[in-house]
Amino acid sequence: MSARITMRQIAAAAGVSVATVSMALRNSEKITPETRAKVREVAEKLNYRPDPLIAALAGRRRERNLSSLDIIAYVTAYPTKEGWRANRFAPAAYDGACARAAQRGYRIEHFWLRDEQMTTRRLANILQARGILGVCFAPFPDVVPQFTFAWDHFCAVAIGYTMLRPSLHRASPHQFQGMQLTLNTLRQRGYKHIGVALGKRVSKIVAKNWIAAVLLFQYNHGRSAATCLVYEESDREELTQWMKTSKPDALIVSDIYLIEWVKEIGVRIPEDMAVVPLERYPGYAGLDQKPGMVGAAAVDLVIGMIQRNETGLPADPKVVMVEGGWVEGPSVVTKA
Repeated sequence: MSARITMRQIAAAAGVSVATVSMALRNSEKITPETRAKVREVAEKLNYRPDPLIAALAGRRRERNLSSLDIIAYVTAYPTKEGWRANRFAPAAYDGACARAAQRGYRIEHFWLRDEQMTTRRLANILQARGILGVCFAPFPDVVPQFTFAWDHFCAVAIGYTMLRPSLHRASPHQFQGMQLTLNTLRQRGYKHIGVALGKRVSKIVAKNWIAAVLLFQYNHGRSAATCLVYEESDREELTQWMKTSKPDALIVSDIYLIEWVKEIGVRIPEDMAVVPLERYPGYAGLDQKPGMVGAAAVDLVIGMIQRNETGLPADPKVVMVEGGWVEGPSVVTKA
């Protein structure tokens, strides 16, 4: 394929400035009809075709506040403005989004949806007034079945599955793969009766992908290979009774504080039982869901939509899933 003809080449062939070429191709009345005709004739001879990406950007520059074209709104909805920072996944996802945005020439700006007098309509009005096109919805503290927003005006994506509807392009950890990796790694290390303790709220947040992986593991290795406790509210007595009945030799937990309960029961880690959190936790083997990479993937989705000038709800939503990795730690050993 031949290289794309540029305005600079047209200007050289027509003996005019690049600015004159730009105005002529836009049919500007700031130059004479004769000059417009001359430039257009040269452009036709050279087989000039506009670059659609540059054309889209130019259109946005004319329509929107130039200073906000490089901003991607990062929307959180925790009860407090910085409440999401207490979550072990969310801060790393945010850092990953900021780093990728900077690499691509954009910048992240945080918006808190539960600010005083803030509504989704007001947020949309603020973003439109400032000319902000890209929006990334961070994970909500709980699953939202239906979320209403002025989608037609924005290039919007979501992180994770807490926004069930509408279906946006989204980036997420590959939770099914991550649980499979965790279970299979423990089995390879010699653990034969693996317990999995999951909170119902967390299970909903990950679209029940963790439970699905446990069921597949049971299908492949037998029901006794993995036992699952799904609890409504964490209850130390319930956990204790379940462990006495199930007698797991390894325990996978979605909630970190269960580890302290296990210790208080008198279980020695890893001598009596291996313990594996489904996230990075100092001093423990576990699953790395790579939240920084998930945040970066979400920003890539937003920027792709901006550059293709795709606003509104996607006809064919896509999910970019980042595979998790195993983190070694002293809470897991290789059994003889």
